[in-house]
Formats: sequence, structure tokens, C-alpha cells
Amino acid sequence: MTKSWKVDQATIDEFFKERKPEGGAYNIWHHRYQGLDRDWSKKGLRSKFRCKVARDAGDTAGTSNPHAYFCLYFAKGMCAQGHKCAMWHRIPTEKDEQETTIDCFGRDKFAEFRQDMGGVGSFNTLNRTLYVGRIAVTPDIEEVVTRNFEEWGRLERVRVLKNRGVAFVTYATRSNAEFAREAMMNQNLDHNEIINVRWATVDPNSIGNRMDSDEEETERKQTEDVYQYQASQSELPAEFTQTKRDVDEDGFSNMEMRVKRQRAEEAGDFRGPYYDTESAMAIYGYTQPIATADASSYCTQPATDEVSQSTDHNPPDQNHVLAYQTPASLASAPTHTLKAGGIIPINVLNSLKSLSNQGKGVAPSVQPKQNILSSLTNYNSGSESESDD
Repeated sequence: MTKSWKVDQATIDEFFKERKPEGGAYNIWHHRYQGLDRDWSKKGLRSKFRCKVARDAGDTAGTSNPHAYFCLYFAKGMCAQGHKCAMWHRIPTEKDEQETTIDCFGRDKFAEFRQDMGGVGSFNTLNRTLYVGRIAVTPDIEEVVTRNFEEWGRLERVRVLKNRGVAFVTYATRSNAEFAREAMMNQNLDHNEIINVRWATVDPNSIGNRMDSDEEETERKQTEDVYQYQASQSELPAEFTQTKRDVDEDGFSNMEMRVKRQRAEEAGDFRGPYYDTESAMAIYGYTQPIATADASSYCTQPATDEVSQSTDHNPPDQNHVLAYQTPASLASAPTHTLKAGGIIPINVLNSLKSLSNQGKGVAPSVQPKQNILSSLTNYNSGSESESDD
């Protein structure tokens, strides 16, 4: 709904002409022209305009623009654009997005507050509390302050110092505090006074400030814990930090196997599969798949020499004897047998001696197995006739 506007452009131009000195430069830090008094309120000048939300708020050209900002001149009650204004003519709500480095009017904030706690404020501090000074001291001072400031948004707390004429007004959102500071600067309340509205310093007794400080303290402690953890990690040996990274990346099982293998290799205890190639070649002529001809001839020669020297009889044919040996005999033999000054184990030499003594150069004959069924039929065949008799 569009409202009627009392302020015209000519009135606004005349107002700014009074505030703008000839040839003066504009100070973006203090948002005023060079040559003016530092504070207009010190001269006892009351603001000529004041916003009335019920009268001045309405739809504008910027209402449908989600990227627009609140109109600064509307907050001061001096916007001459009316419904043609490209900004919002309404009060901030809790649903409005709050930017960190920009206030609700689209002005850039600074890293620190000004010395007089005026201006747009700081983006490093979440301040929602206003300092209101020069209030007329009356018995109902708290009610007067609450009634005049609740027009600009939901109040969280109002704290009044009655004997000093000072109040601290805390809003629910930062945007409402920014809007109220511009709207109430150099205004009067109920007793024709000219109030001074600034940003309040941190009030430890404020509920909102306590909540904000608790959140900041928690975040600060978390950041310090992260820094301390990183510092402690940097002082540890590289092996420890590398192991922890392996746990996070590959999992505990893979890391454990890799660490065990690495430790075994460093200690010299890591060995591959053990193959007793000498015993295998002496028993059944086994040779390694990768072994060369020279290596096989070299390994098989000592076995025949050792056997020939161990007995006076002619040894049996080695090829014939080894042909009847099976891998099972090698598996059943103990692997920890000691060697008698050579590469052939003692048990192998003993077996070869026994074979040479029994055979005397002839391979042992193999008895044919008797058929079990035939033996049953031929067993005591005459007993049956004797029983019949």
C-alpha cells in the first residue's frame, strides 16, 4: 500500500545545502563533510525529520528486489522518492539476511569502531546494543525509552540508569539496532530533550552479549585446541606422524601389516620361504626351476662322491634308487636334522648305507600282493570234508 509523503525534494535539497559547506570534502570514515562540527547535537539542533512507521512504510519500486537494502532516508524520515524509491521502506525482521561487512543500509563496515562509537560500526564485533544518553530523568524513564525504541524492532532487554539519564537498549537482531540508531539520532522522546544514540561498548550484564561472548569463547577455545594439536604434532618424530596418517588413509589393518614388515626388514629377520635344495636333490633329484645347468651338476656331484666313500660295496644305481623315492618321504623327514660336515644330512647318509648293505648292488625285489579273495577260497579247504565225516 502506497502512503502519502510530506517531504518534497526541495526541502531535502535545502537541508543538505545547510549541512554541506562550500568546497568541503566528504570523509567516508566519519560520513560527514570536512569543516562541519564533529557532532551536530552539541549545537542543540534537533532533527527536522522523524520516521513514523505506521505513516511512512509502504511498497516501493525496490520491494520486489531481493538484493535491495533498507532506505537510509526512510529511517530518518526524509525520503522524497516515495513509492519510486529503489530501496525498502519497512522495518527489518529476523528473516532478513544479515551480511557481516555491510550494514542493513548497504554501507561498508570497518574493522574497528570509531572513537566516539558512532558511524556504521565494526564487522569484527556483533553488537546489538545501543547507548542512549541525555534522557530526561523522570520516574517513568524506562517506560518512555521502551515505548520509543520498540517501534524499530523487537527488544531483548532495556537497562536504564535513572539517576544518570542513560539507557542501554538491546535488540533481537543487529539490523534492527542499526536501523534504530539512524532513526533515533538527535530525536526527542517525551520531554523535548535531544538524545544521543551511539553504539554501546560490551556490556557484560547483557543477556545477549553474554550469549554472544559464550559463543565467541567456545569458538576461540576450539581454535586454540586445533592450534595446540597441530603444534604438538609438529614436534613429534616423523615416524609417528606418518603412522597416524597411514591409519587415517589406509585403515588400521593395512598399516599394521606394513609396519610389521618394515620392522622385520630393518631388524634383518625378514626371510622368504626356506627351501632345502641340497636335501631335495640328494633324495629325489630335485632341482630349482631357475637353476642353471652348471649349478645342478655342481650340486649333484658331491652326493655321488659322498656315497661312494661311505661304503666298500658297490653302491646301487642312484637313478634306480631315487626313482622309488616319493616326495612323502621328504615331507616326513625332520627339517631340523644336523649336517655332518657336508651338505647332505645324516639321515640321508644312513638311509643310503642301509640300502647299499641290503641290496649288495641289487635292487630289493618287490613281493607281489596276494589276492584276498583267492586266499579265502583256498584257506583250509580240507576242514570242511573232515567235518562232514
